[in-house]
Amino acid sequence: MADSPKSFDWLLELGDARGKEDWTGKGIAHAVSGFRLGAEEAAVIGIFGMLLLLVASVPNAESQSVSGSNLFLFVAAVLPVVFVLRLLAAREDRQKTTDLFLMLGMLLLIWEVILGKLDLLDPFLFPSPERVFDVFRVDYRIMLVGMISSFSILLSGYLLGLVVAIPLALFIGWRKRAFDTAYPIAKAVSPIPPTVYLPYAIVLLPTFSSASVFVLFIGAFWPIFVGTVNGIFNIDQRILNSARTLGLKEHVMLSRIVLPAALPSVFSGATIALIMSFVTLTVAEMIAATSGLGWYIEYQHQYANYDKVIAGMILMAACVVIVMWFFDRIQKHALRWQNAGRL
Repeated sequence: MADSPKSFDWLLELGDARGKEDWTGKGIAHAVSGFRLGAEEAAVIGIFGMLLLLVASVPNAESQSVSGSNLFLFVAAVLPVVFVLRLLAAREDRQKTTDLFLMLGMLLLIWEVILGKLDLLDPFLFPSPERVFDVFRVDYRIMLVGMISSFSILLSGYLLGLVVAIPLALFIGWRKRAFDTAYPIAKAVSPIPPTVYLPYAIVLLPTFSSASVFVLFIGAFWPIFVGTVNGIFNIDQRILNSARTLGLKEHVMLSRIVLPAALPSVFSGATIALIMSFVTLTVAEMIAATSGLGWYIEYQHQYANYDKVIAGMILMAACVVIVMWFFDRIQKHALRWQNAGRL
């Protein structure tokens, strides 16, 4: 566009060029042919091998055994394969991948030895990995329904917070008079935990889902709003002055200059908001829900099914990791010009 500034275009193009990878057959074959396991990677494979051998050949203590198929045996067999594939896919992050899988393998091995084989702790409170992972086989339907319920509420509340907070923060952060009026209110209201609004939300809104979406919206709104406003105030004035000399209209200035320049702070606030949304959702589901991962954990806790409580916690942690992974990919793509600018 003739009236649009090109301040960030060269950065975006450079980031695109830098981010391209060779995923052709030749590139993959070259990566595999050059793959070598170091001492630390071999140690990780060895730990998972010991775990697999232990689970497959040594029987559990009677109080920690399960009937039927052993899902944990399948997990112990799949994890080293995932580790090797991850090393092939992310050659530049080998140390990080190795450290993560090393900790995971040690944790599972210690868990299996102390609780599954030796039964050193109370089996009622501290179930073995076999008992915990068997829960996924038995309760997979109710867990799947809970995941769908939790994700629908999480995405609705979080996306609503994004849609409302970013335009409002642009408007207030760009106008000094609006900022002087709104900022003291934000300082007073934003520290209030969003779960405080839950009792009124349950009474005033027609369903628990709508009440939860509202509470998550409150929890996500303030970190995004504050992060965006701070990002606007931290923009280099030389960029704004250069854009003003072009005679840009205000909406073009906000959408093409201010928002892209404030994106790092926007994503910082959005990250905090996503974490807060997970915490708020779990608390809300534990208080008054009839479905969801938080409800599942609380419900099983009431009946002292601690193997199911731990299984619910593992599933929730896996969901958080997956969501945060997707969020990090989106953030890296949106801020790819930052890495290009460091060349």
